[in-house]
Amino acid sequence: MSEQSVAKTDPAAPTLRELALEEAALDLLAARVATAKKDVRARMQAALDVAARRDGVERVVATLPDGETVATISLRAGATGPVVTDEEALARWLRQTYPDQDWTTTRVVREVRPWKLGELIAQMEAAQAAQIVDPDTGEVHDVPGVRIKPVRARTHSLVWKKTGKAAVGQAWRSGALTRYMTALTAAPEEATP
Repeated sequence: MSEQSVAKTDPAAPTLRELALEEAALDLLAARVATAKKDVRARMQAALDVAARRDGVERVVATLPDGETVATISLRAGATGPVVTDEEALARWLRQTYPDQDWTTTRVVREVRPWKLGELIAQMEAAQAAQIVDPDTGEVHDVPGVRIKPVRARTHSLVWKKTGKAAVGQAWRSGALTRYMTALTAAPEEATP
């Protein structure tokens, strides 16, 4: 269907060129929004981490210039736990320590059966140590090939107030948020791709 025939069927419909321009503009805007959002999330996380250590702050409200609260940003704690860093060392140790148990398989490389690894990780996570307790002897074993380290990064979440999105939209349209949107409206040579 040609551009002229589209216009004949619905005179109010945008032309093919107008749709192409709209898509190109939105593509650029989406890329800039994604980059700006990633940047502000990283800066917000760093600021929240500092405020939490210094003052115990775990949440902050997003407030428009007119004083209306539109959202709440809350700190989420990270988590640490056991992570297998050398599966071969872990499998070798299990085979030597528990030779009668069939917890490993032998191929070119020895590996721990997934179900057993899940059990071991759960025990170490509960203890917050790369150690397990032998259920028969009560002996505590240091487990090679496993370290306790961060498994989920500390982050934050944004929860909108019921009318927050509409209020932000209105503030955007009125120009009240212009200073916060420079990354979106910068000239191409000023923007990051």
